[in-house]
Amino acid sequence: MKYLKSCLSLTAFAALLLVTSLVPGCGSTAESNAAEDEGLIVVRRDEAGDPKSMDPHKAGDVVSSRHCGMTYECLFQYDYLARPAKLIPALAAETPTYDADELSYTVKLRKDIFFQDDRCFHEDARGKSYRDSDEGEGEQDNKGKGRNLVAEDIAYSFKRLAALPDSGGFWVIEGQIKGLDEFRNEALKLSKEGPPEDPDKLWREHLNDTKVAGLKVIDDYTIKLSLNQQYPQFLYAITLSYGAAVAREAAEYYGDDLFRKPVGTGPFVLKSWRANWEVVWERNPNFREEYFPTSTKPEHAVYKDLMGKRLPIADRVDFRIIKESQAGFLNFLAGNIDTSGLDKDQFASAITAQRELTPTMIEKGIHLQKYEEPTIHYLSFNMNDTTVGVPAGEKGRAIRKALALCINREDYIDRYQNGRGSPARQLVPPSVFGYQKDNTLQSQRFDPEAGRKLLQEAGFEVKPKGTKYEAVDPATGDVLTLTISFRSQQETTKQYANFLSSQAEQVGITLQSELLTFNEFLKRQNDGKGQAYDAGWVMDYPDAQNMMQLLYGPNKPPGINSAGYQSEEYDKLYEEMSVLDDNAPEDRDRKSALIKQMHDVLERDVPWVLLEFRVIYALYHDWYLPAMDPNPFAYTYLKFAYSKSEQRSEKAQEWTNSPFWPGFLLFIVVLIPVCLMGYKVSQQR
Repeated sequence: MKYLKSCLSLTAFAALLLVTSLVPGCGSTAESNAAEDEGLIVVRRDEAGDPKSMDPHKAGDVVSSRHCGMTYECLFQYDYLARPAKLIPALAAETPTYDADELSYTVKLRKDIFFQDDRCFHEDARGKSYRDSDEGEGEQDNKGKGRNLVAEDIAYSFKRLAALPDSGGFWVIEGQIKGLDEFRNEALKLSKEGPPEDPDKLWREHLNDTKVAGLKVIDDYTIKLSLNQQYPQFLYAITLSYGAAVAREAAEYYGDDLFRKPVGTGPFVLKSWRANWEVVWERNPNFREEYFPTSTKPEHAVYKDLMGKRLPIADRVDFRIIKESQAGFLNFLAGNIDTSGLDKDQFASAITAQRELTPTMIEKGIHLQKYEEPTIHYLSFNMNDTTVGVPAGEKGRAIRKALALCINREDYIDRYQNGRGSPARQLVPPSVFGYQKDNTLQSQRFDPEAGRKLLQEAGFEVKPKGTKYEAVDPATGDVLTLTISFRSQQETTKQYANFLSSQAEQVGITLQSELLTFNEFLKRQNDGKGQAYDAGWVMDYPDAQNMMQLLYGPNKPPGINSAGYQSEEYDKLYEEMSVLDDNAPEDRDRKSALIKQMHDVLERDVPWVLLEFRVIYALYHDWYLPAMDPNPFAYTYLKFAYSKSEQRSEKAQEWTNSPFWPGFLLFIVVLIPVCLMGYKVSQQR
């Protein structure tokens, strides 16, 4: 009944939105969009929430990284058309020179890179800050000319990434650049240690004046980056937003406000950001000459009309903040945005049992895009916990294995993910080198009987209790109970938690759920408190090292090894594997062998329960041209995006001006099956 009530509430909301979008005289969104877009190429998208920060050295989530990629650039970027993913120069003028003896990259910069025009470059703003009484928003239109980017900006940006106490991204180059870790340690000591009138004075002087051995500026357009050790993933790591070039003038003028006042060298400039409503980017008139790549491959023919055109293609990119996925989906159906994801409840209304678009969607000129995302979903055990971790000895190991054996991953994917995924039985996703089809961990299969046997062998009494089982420790008389922390309090999370609980009952484990806010979850995980965590990882770059590092001992909390897993054997294998280069033929076989050996160690210890690899289903309208083969590691691809704004405006207004009943029937088609399906699932539970 609770589900039915929430469904009816959703139905009422959706009805209001759909009627507003489609009934004649109420279509203000379509009309206002058409007026704004006239004569321009405008891409319209939605976001589930505001970016947390547009400061690239602090942005870590996907949404923030995407917006940083609109205006900030790194030395390198991903080729738009090349698959598998391939790095090419961005701020760099050419492929860097690598000295294997010195472990150094010499990078030459383009000479035609300029920061966008901004107040921070105006001579009147010199020595001032955005928060000064005579500055602020009132002076923002009084801009200074954006200056040329030079090698010193690259050195400054790496130092700033290291020096910021709240950078959050230093881990990607921690221990890698000569002298940078020592520089960081001193910076953290000096943070807020200056005089009362300027607490950051000492920190800022250290950032600006201290030289770092591994960041050697050769001349205005050449920098030498020297490493402590082999790190084949280095160029990938500095292509994350953390490696972006930030102007000192912008960082000092805006201070903490840089999170909402981006000043970059990239294709777009921020026109406006209205929290919880809209983020609008406009073409950067200072953007260098860069052109849509050319190709004669048949699969790239769809881009023929864009090849050779100057970037960015769009004049404006408009992100509407639509927190409810159902509202975003309905806006997509109304033609107000170009693309849409599909959550669990919307899937049945758009996709057939054969995992293809419904005829209704095809008739509307909607296209489906499916691709594997290098993401893994798993449960992470706290290996320091006295019940389930290493201190519990063989009993703890048996509990971990039993939980891994009792989860029917195929059923979970089918029931809760609409079949969008595949069971994960190793850490490396199928699309990444290092994935081995025959490398399947036996501990990650579905075999509840084997799980019960393991618990019995560990000393638990496992007895039937109706259609379930209950495991009891005879020494204490306590029922075997395990608590999992979740990062959300949404209804879908509750459903998923209930599913896990029903699965655990098959081996006698009583599973309790701790539904937390995202911030509470992160704190619990970083503090190493709790027994297990519902976790996931989106790979940062296309190298298995990025996934295998999640169980490397030195990365224990508050690092990215949420399990706090420590194994001398695993760590030794990881350290050898991590310096091998996927692109070096002599390294590939050895790297694959090491990855297999690391999985053998994990098979013994089971610090995780592996759940699934994700498959993305996305919809887009006929007038929009997305990346046909998305690169999930790239956050700069919207400079290539193209939307026929005039066609979108015509269609949106046509659908807006359609009679009431077709719109109402569409509403029925979309919402009612969803409600019935959800109600059926709730009854089954």
